[in-house]
Amino acid sequence: MKTLMLHSIGCEKENWYRKWLSISIIHFENFCKYLVDNNYETVFLDSWEKDSNSKKKIVLTFDDGYLDNWVYAFPILKKYGLKGTIFVNPEFIPDGTDIRPNLEDVWNGKIKRSKLQPLGFLNWAELNTMQKSGVIDIQSHSMSHNFYFYSNKIIDIYTGQPKYNWLSWLSQPNRKPYYINENQSKFTKYGTPIFEYDRALKVRKYIPNEKFIEHSINEYSNTGGTINKKEFIKKLDQNLNQFPGQFESDKDLRDRYTYDLVESKRIIQEKLNKPVNFICWPGGGFNQLSVDIAIEAGYKAMTGSESKVKSLNIEGIQNISRNALTSFIQTQKRDHYIKNPQFLVNLFKYHDGNSFSKYKYKMRKLILIIIDKIL
Repeated sequence: MKTLMLHSIGCEKENWYRKWLSISIIHFENFCKYLVDNNYETVFLDSWEKDSNSKKKIVLTFDDGYLDNWVYAFPILKKYGLKGTIFVNPEFIPDGTDIRPNLEDVWNGKIKRSKLQPLGFLNWAELNTMQKSGVIDIQSHSMSHNFYFYSNKIIDIYTGQPKYNWLSWLSQPNRKPYYINENQSKFTKYGTPIFEYDRALKVRKYIPNEKFIEHSINEYSNTGGTINKKEFIKKLDQNLNQFPGQFESDKDLRDRYTYDLVESKRIIQEKLNKPVNFICWPGGGFNQLSVDIAIEAGYKAMTGSESKVKSLNIEGIQNISRNALTSFIQTQKRDHYIKNPQFLVNLFKYHDGNSFSKYKYKMRKLILIIIDKIL
C-alpha cells in the first residue's frame, strides 16, 4: 500500500515563503482523476495498519493543517470519492468558529473563486466538519512543530531571513496560527545569533545565555546593520565563553517531548471526539526517546523514513514510510514549478516503480540543474 505525503493545495502562486510545499489544483485534480480511472482506493491509516501490502490502496496524507486543505483539497477529494488524512498541530489552530468559504461554495454560485482566501490554518470548526464527513481523518503532527538550537555553534545572524520565521513561534507562540498572513519579523531582533538547530522532537535543546543574545544584538546595532557575517560570527565566538549557555535537563527534555506527543493526542481526541492513533513527525525529526514516549502515549504507528528507523528500537509501534508529492523540482538554486498538468501523476508512477517515469524525472531535473548553472 502506497502512503503519500502532501502538504498544501492550490497556493503555489501565493505570496508565501513556503509556497513550494503547495501542489497546484490542476496537478492535484488530474492526480485524483488518475486514481479513480485506475481503480485505486484511498483509505485511512487504520486500514493501512490492517492491510499495508495492498497494491491498489492508497493513503493520502496532508501535513500541517493548512487552510487550503479545506478550501481546495477537501472539495476535490469529495468530488472524486477519495479520502485523505490531515496531520495537525494544535498550537497552529487559530481561534474562531466561522467555517470559511471553499470550492464547493464556488461551484454552488455562493462566491467567486477569486474571493477564496486559502492562506492560513484550519480552525476546529472546519476540522470537525471534515472529520464528520467521512472524507477526512485528523491525526497528530505533535503540538508545536518547533525548531530548537542544539549546540553552541553559531551558523548565522538573523537579519530578517524568512527561513528563520520559526524564531517568532518561540517568542510569540500565541501568534503561530497567523504567521503566514502577518509579518512577524518584528518579534525577533536583528543581530540575534542563530545556532545549529533541528526539529523539536529530535534534539536536546541548547538554551543560549540571554546576556550573550543581548550582546550580539547590541554589537549588530553598533555596526548599523552592515556586517560581514563570517567576521561578525568569529568575533561573537570569542565572547561566547563569557556568557555560557546550557542544555535542558533530562527531565525537561522528557517533559517537553511528552507535552508535544501526549497533549496533542489528548486535545485532538477531545475536540473532535475521535481516537488519535498515528503520529507524523514534523520534518521527519525523531529519536529513540521521542519514539519511546510515542509508544507510551498509545500511538499505533508513526511516519518515518526507513533509513532513519534502522538504528532505533521501534518495537511496539509500526512505521509508515511515505513518498512525497509536489508540483516542484528542487535544485540547489531554486524550486522549479513544473507546468506539465500530468506532473503529479508521473511523479506517482515514479514512486510506484515505473522505470520510464523515473528516467523522465531524473532527466528533467538534470536539465533544470544545467539551466541553473547557465543562468
